[in-house]
Parts: sequence; C-alpha cells; structure tokens
Amino acid sequence: MAMHLIPHELYVGEVFFPPMLADAVLGLIAASVTARLLNHFRVSRYFYHPYLVLIALAVIYTGLFSIFLIPA
Repeated sequence: MAMHLIPHELYVGEVFFPPMLADAVLGLIAASVTARLLNHFRVSRYFYHPYLVLIALAVIYTGLFSIFLIPA
C-alpha cells in the first residue's frame, strides 16, 4: 500500500535523475564534512592514507543514505 511513496526518479524541471545520484551527492558532502572535522581535531594524522578514508566514508554514507533516506 505504501509502495507508491517510494520515488523511482527525481526530477528537476524536465530532467530526470536516479535516486542513487542524490544519495551519492549527499554521501560526498557528508564525507567531506567528516573529513574536515577529522582534520580540525587532528585525528587524520593517524591514518595511513587519508584520501582512502575519505573514499571509504563516502561509500559508507552513500550506502546509509540509499538505505534510510532515499531508497531506490
């Protein structure tokens, strides 16, 4: 009954976007904010390769957003 509430496509004007694109953008934004916080508190110096941590955070946040925020 509530299956019609799940968006299959997001549209801006006349252009349709997949919901995973919005999840990925939100995941990248959340990962960059988290990376800035880690840099501010100097926690990132304990990482061997901080750029891989940023990519891993982006993948984790994208997965969480795709599960809970905008399911496809």
